[in-house]
Amino acid sequence: MRFAAVLVLALAGCKDSSRSEPACPHQPGVDRSGFVRVTGGFPPTVLRRDLDLKGLAAESGGAASGGSNPQGLTAVGHQLRFQSRVEAETARGRTCLWFDQVVVDLTPSSIQIFIPTEYADGSCEYDAILVHEREHERVHRESLTAAAAEIHAALEAADWLPGKGNPFETNDRAAAQAELESKIRRVVEPVYASYKEKLALAQADLDRPDLYQWVSKRCAGWK
Repeated sequence: MRFAAVLVLALAGCKDSSRSEPACPHQPGVDRSGFVRVTGGFPPTVLRRDLDLKGLAAESGGAASGGSNPQGLTAVGHQLRFQSRVEAETARGRTCLWFDQVVVDLTPSSIQIFIPTEYADGSCEYDAILVHEREHERVHRESLTAAAAEIHAALEAADWLPGKGNPFETNDRAAAQAELESKIRRVVEPVYASYKEKLALAQADLDRPDLYQWVSKRCAGWK
Protein backbone atom coordinates (compact mmCIF):
# COMPACT_ATOMS: atom_id res chain seq x y z
CA MET A 1 0.00 0.00 0.00
CA ARG A 2 1.52 3.23 -1.12
CA PHE A 3 0.68 6.77 -0.24
CA ALA A 4 1.37 9.99 -2.07
CA ALA A 5 0.44 13.35 -0.55
CA VAL A 6 0.59 16.78 -2.11
CA LEU A 7 0.07 19.77 0.15
CA VAL A 8 -0.28 23.10 -1.65
CA LEU A 9 -0.32 26.23 0.46
CA ALA A 10 -2.11 29.34 -0.77
CA LEU A 11 -1.15 32.09 1.65
CA ALA A 12 -3.25 35.15 2.22
CA GLY A 13 -2.91 37.76 4.93
CA CYS A 14 -5.81 38.37 7.23
CA LYS A 15 -6.30 41.48 9.31
CA ASP A 16 -5.86 41.52 13.06
CA SER A 17 -9.16 43.31 13.63
CA SER A 18 -9.65 42.37 17.27
CA ARG A 19 -7.25 40.91 19.78
CA SER A 20 -10.22 39.57 21.75
CA GLU A 21 -11.04 37.11 18.95
CA PRO A 22 -9.21 33.81 18.46
CA ALA A 23 -6.55 33.80 15.76
CA CYS A 24 -8.47 31.21 13.75
CA PRO A 25 -12.21 31.77 14.33
CA HIS A 26 -14.57 28.95 13.33
CA GLN A 27 -17.59 29.40 11.10
CA PRO A 28 -19.82 26.29 11.43
CA GLY A 29 -22.18 27.38 8.65
CA VAL A 30 -19.55 27.42 5.91
CA ASP A 31 -20.45 25.21 2.93
CA ARG A 32 -18.08 22.22 2.76
CA SER A 33 -19.72 20.53 -0.24
CA GLY A 34 -17.14 19.30 -2.71
CA PHE A 35 -14.61 19.10 0.12
CA VAL A 36 -14.04 15.36 -0.48
CA ARG A 37 -13.57 13.44 -3.73
CA VAL A 38 -12.92 9.69 -3.86
CA THR A 39 -12.16 7.82 -7.07
CA GLY A 40 -11.78 4.10 -7.65
CA GLY A 41 -11.60 3.22 -11.32
CA PHE A 42 -10.04 0.13 -12.86
CA PRO A 43 -7.33 0.03 -15.52
CA PRO A 44 -7.86 -2.27 -18.53
CA THR A 45 -7.43 -5.94 -17.65
CA VAL A 46 -4.33 -7.56 -19.18
CA LEU A 47 -4.54 -11.26 -20.10
CA ARG A 48 -1.17 -12.91 -19.40
CA ARG A 49 -0.15 -16.04 -21.29
CA ASP A 50 3.59 -16.04 -20.60
CA LEU A 51 3.76 -18.35 -17.55
CA ASP A 52 3.47 -22.11 -17.32
CA LEU A 53 1.97 -23.89 -14.31
CA LYS A 54 5.26 -23.84 -12.42
CA GLY A 55 5.77 -20.15 -13.10
CA LEU A 56 2.19 -19.40 -12.10
CA ALA A 57 2.70 -21.16 -8.75
CA ALA A 58 5.79 -19.01 -8.10
CA GLU A 59 4.03 -15.82 -9.21
CA SER A 60 0.99 -16.43 -7.04
CA GLY A 61 2.76 -17.27 -3.80
CA GLY A 62 -0.10 -19.59 -2.96
CA ALA A 63 -2.83 -17.07 -3.89
CA ALA A 64 -3.80 -18.55 -7.26
CA SER A 65 -7.07 -20.34 -8.00
CA GLY A 66 -6.77 -24.08 -7.52
CA GLY A 67 -5.05 -24.29 -4.14
CA SER A 68 -2.00 -26.55 -4.12
CA ASN A 69 -2.23 -27.04 -7.90
CA PRO A 70 -2.84 -23.47 -9.15
CA GLN A 71 -4.52 -23.25 -12.53
CA GLY A 72 -5.21 -19.52 -12.84
CA LEU A 73 -4.57 -16.19 -11.15
CA THR A 74 -6.09 -12.72 -11.02
CA ALA A 75 -3.52 -10.23 -9.73
CA VAL A 76 -4.48 -6.68 -8.77
CA GLY A 77 -1.92 -4.00 -7.92
CA HIS A 78 -3.69 -2.29 -5.03
CA GLN A 79 -2.91 1.36 -4.39
CA LEU A 80 -4.14 3.99 -1.96
CA ARG A 81 -3.17 7.55 -2.86
CA PHE A 82 -4.39 10.96 -1.86
CA GLN A 83 -3.85 14.59 -2.65
CA SER A 84 -4.65 17.31 -0.15
CA ARG A 85 -4.91 20.93 -1.19
CA VAL A 86 -4.38 23.13 1.85
CA GLU A 87 -5.01 26.84 2.24
CA ALA A 88 -3.69 29.11 4.97
CA GLU A 89 -4.04 32.55 6.50
CA THR A 90 -1.80 34.26 9.01
CA ALA A 91 -2.97 36.22 12.04
CA ARG A 92 -1.12 37.52 15.13
CA GLY A 93 1.92 35.37 14.39
CA ARG A 94 -0.15 32.23 14.02
CA THR A 95 -0.92 30.21 10.88
CA CYS A 96 -4.47 29.03 10.24
CA LEU A 97 -4.50 25.95 7.98
CA TRP A 98 -7.40 24.03 6.52
CA PHE A 99 -8.10 21.51 3.78
CA ASP A 100 -9.57 23.10 0.69
CA GLN A 101 -10.02 19.65 -0.85
CA VAL A 102 -9.14 16.04 -0.07
CA VAL A 103 -8.85 13.65 -3.02
CA VAL A 104 -8.46 9.90 -2.42
CA ASP A 105 -7.65 7.59 -5.32
CA LEU A 106 -8.06 3.82 -4.98
CA THR A 107 -7.40 3.02 -8.65
CA PRO A 108 -5.19 -0.09 -8.89
CA SER A 109 -1.91 0.15 -10.78
CA SER A 110 -2.82 -2.94 -12.79
CA ILE A 111 -5.12 -5.93 -13.07
CA GLN A 112 -3.86 -9.09 -14.73
CA ILE A 113 -5.39 -12.48 -15.41
CA PHE A 114 -2.92 -15.36 -15.85
CA ILE A 115 -3.78 -18.53 -17.78
CA PRO A 116 -0.96 -21.10 -17.93
CA THR A 117 0.69 -21.83 -21.27
CA GLU A 118 -0.17 -25.54 -20.98
CA TYR A 119 -3.75 -24.71 -22.01
CA ALA A 120 -4.25 -23.68 -25.64
CA ASP A 121 -6.36 -20.66 -26.49
CA GLY A 122 -9.98 -21.72 -26.88
CA SER A 123 -9.53 -25.06 -25.15
CA CYS A 124 -12.05 -26.23 -22.59
CA GLU A 125 -9.54 -25.65 -19.79
CA TYR A 126 -8.63 -22.17 -21.09
CA ASP A 127 -12.29 -21.14 -21.20
CA ALA A 128 -13.04 -22.59 -17.75
CA ILE A 129 -10.09 -20.76 -16.18
CA LEU A 130 -11.00 -17.48 -17.87
CA VAL A 131 -14.63 -17.66 -16.69
CA HIS A 132 -13.47 -18.36 -13.15
CA GLU A 133 -10.87 -15.57 -13.11
CA ARG A 134 -13.39 -13.10 -14.52
CA GLU A 135 -15.44 -13.79 -11.40
CA HIS A 136 -12.43 -12.83 -9.27
CA GLU A 137 -12.10 -9.66 -11.35
CA ARG A 138 -15.80 -8.86 -10.84
CA VAL A 139 -15.45 -9.22 -7.06
CA HIS A 140 -12.45 -6.88 -7.13
CA ARG A 141 -14.40 -4.26 -9.05
CA GLU A 142 -17.52 -4.45 -6.90
CA SER A 143 -15.51 -4.40 -3.66
CA LEU A 144 -13.49 -1.39 -4.81
CA THR A 145 -16.62 0.54 -5.75
CA ALA A 146 -18.11 -0.17 -2.33
CA ALA A 147 -14.87 0.83 -0.58
CA ALA A 148 -14.76 4.15 -2.44
CA ALA A 149 -18.28 4.94 -1.26
CA GLU A 150 -17.44 3.97 2.32
CA ILE A 151 -14.28 6.11 2.38
CA HIS A 152 -16.19 9.07 0.92
CA ALA A 153 -18.88 8.73 3.59
CA ALA A 154 -16.27 8.42 6.36
CA LEU A 155 -14.46 11.58 5.23
CA GLU A 156 -17.71 13.50 4.86
CA ALA A 157 -18.75 12.45 8.37
CA ALA A 158 -15.40 13.49 9.89
CA ASP A 159 -16.46 17.08 10.53
CA TRP A 160 -13.46 17.45 12.84
CA LEU A 161 -11.18 17.47 9.78
CA PRO A 162 -9.96 21.05 9.33
CA GLY A 163 -11.88 22.58 6.44
CA LYS A 164 -13.04 26.03 5.55
CA GLY A 165 -14.87 27.18 8.66
CA ASN A 166 -12.86 25.16 11.20
CA PRO A 167 -9.16 25.88 10.54
CA PHE A 168 -6.22 24.27 12.32
CA GLU A 169 -4.22 26.82 14.33
CA THR A 170 -0.45 26.42 14.56
CA ASN A 171 2.83 28.27 14.82
CA ASP A 172 4.80 25.41 13.23
CA ARG A 173 3.72 24.94 9.63
CA ALA A 174 5.84 21.83 8.95
CA ALA A 175 4.49 20.04 12.00
CA ALA A 176 0.96 21.13 11.09
CA GLN A 177 1.24 19.67 7.59
CA ALA A 178 2.32 16.33 9.05
CA GLU A 179 -0.60 16.48 11.48
CA LEU A 180 -3.05 17.22 8.67
CA GLU A 181 -1.79 14.20 6.72
CA SER A 182 -2.16 12.01 9.80
CA LYS A 183 -5.76 13.20 10.17
CA ILE A 184 -6.59 11.91 6.69
CA ARG A 185 -4.90 8.59 7.42
CA ARG A 186 -6.86 8.31 10.67
CA VAL A 187 -10.10 8.32 8.67
CA VAL A 188 -9.09 6.44 5.53
CA GLU A 189 -6.79 3.64 6.70
CA PRO A 190 -9.29 1.74 8.91
CA VAL A 191 -11.87 1.73 6.11
CA TYR A 192 -9.26 0.63 3.58
CA ALA A 193 -8.03 -2.16 5.86
CA SER A 194 -11.60 -3.38 6.30
CA TYR A 195 -12.05 -3.37 2.52
CA LYS A 196 -8.94 -5.54 2.03
CA GLU A 197 -10.13 -8.01 4.68
CA LYS A 198 -13.61 -8.32 3.17
CA LEU A 199 -12.12 -8.64 -0.31
CA ALA A 200 -9.87 -11.51 0.79
CA LEU A 201 -12.86 -13.35 2.27
CA ALA A 202 -14.94 -12.84 -0.87
CA GLN A 203 -12.13 -14.09 -3.10
CA ALA A 204 -11.56 -17.11 -0.87
CA ASP A 205 -15.25 -17.92 -1.16
CA LEU A 206 -14.88 -18.18 -4.95
CA ASP A 207 -12.12 -20.76 -4.46
CA ARG A 208 -14.10 -23.01 -2.14
CA PRO A 209 -13.31 -26.68 -2.90
CA ASP A 210 -16.88 -27.42 -3.98
CA LEU A 211 -16.96 -24.53 -6.46
CA TYR A 212 -13.51 -25.27 -7.82
CA GLN A 213 -14.31 -28.95 -8.24
CA TRP A 214 -17.38 -27.97 -10.26
CA VAL A 215 -15.15 -25.89 -12.54
CA SER A 216 -12.58 -28.68 -12.82
CA LYS A 217 -15.18 -31.30 -13.83
CA ARG A 218 -16.13 -29.29 -16.92
CA CYS A 219 -12.93 -30.36 -18.71
CA ALA A 220 -10.82 -33.53 -18.95
CA GLY A 221 -7.40 -32.19 -19.93
CA TRP A 222 -6.15 -30.61 -16.69
CA LYS A 223 -2.39 -30.79 -16.11
